[in-house]
Amino acid sequence: MKKIITLFSLLLIFGVHSFSQNKAGTIYSEHEYIEKSRDHWKAFVEGDEEKYRSFYADSAWIILNDEPSPIRANSSIGTGIGNWKKNYENFSIIDNKPAYPDALEYKDGGTWVQDWIRMKGIHKETGVVLDLPFHNLYQFNEEGKIITRVSYFNNDVFQEIGHSQTTRENGKIYINHPHIVTVRKAMNAFVAKDLDKWASFFADGARFTTSMMQMNESEGMDDYKERLAGIYIKEGLDYHVEQMGYPDCIYYEESNQYVVYSWWVMKADKEGKKIEFPFMLSHDFNDDGEIVSQHVYVSSNHVEKL
Repeated sequence: MKKIITLFSLLLIFGVHSFSQNKAGTIYSEHEYIEKSRDHWKAFVEGDEEKYRSFYADSAWIILNDEPSPIRANSSIGTGIGNWKKNYENFSIIDNKPAYPDALEYKDGGTWVQDWIRMKGIHKETGVVLDLPFHNLYQFNEEGKIITRVSYFNNDVFQEIGHSQTTRENGKIYINHPHIVTVRKAMNAFVAKDLDKWASFFADGARFTTSMMQMNESEGMDDYKERLAGIYIKEGLDYHVEQMGYPDCIYYEESNQYVVYSWWVMKADKEGKKIEFPFMLSHDFNDDGEIVSQHVYVSSNHVEKL
């Protein structure tokens, strides 16, 4: 018994030491350096280069998305920030609530501020909406000047702005293509009420959406076939489909993807009642020529009459 108690005591002591904590500093939700980081962005929005530079030391690191960057002299920091106010309507930088900034005073690492902000505006030339979250880390020296700023953000919106200022092709449009033939054959099978043959034109794992579904909602083949059967394969309902205009097969170079867009008219007879409505289909294809997704654009008001 004594041995068991001794062993238990040793395990308890070992556990306490294993999970001991060591305080490295203090975190503040209110701090003068937090206000400095905010004021420094206010100067950025105002395009005041001199005031903006005043928050930085004689030289500082400004690192964007971990990209290597040489140390900058104070005189080169903030050059051209006035263009932001000039190029954007309703330009602003605000806290990305509910997040809020923290000041961290480390015992051995100085004082840092971290914040989560949101840059907002509308690019005047292209109309691209800027609503961009940023995460920033600022290291301050003993004089209260920023000596390091590390910023993390998604650069896609700026690439879109750059691309929008040029005329750029993104693939080809085909009026005749094997994928158009596939869509036509699938539609013929649907009109013939042969859902097994219709399904044969789709890849395993194909997904189906309609404009009547909620955002991000989709169905697999089994559920979607059941839905189609419940709407169209029933007594007292006859229908056929006519093509409107002509389909387009579009190859999108940037995403390396083929999509067929087609337009149709549903003409149905439900126990002597005539029902007619348009709908549009969008089909995505894989490299094997199989349909991997289908989206139907149609009014629920019409479908509910069937």
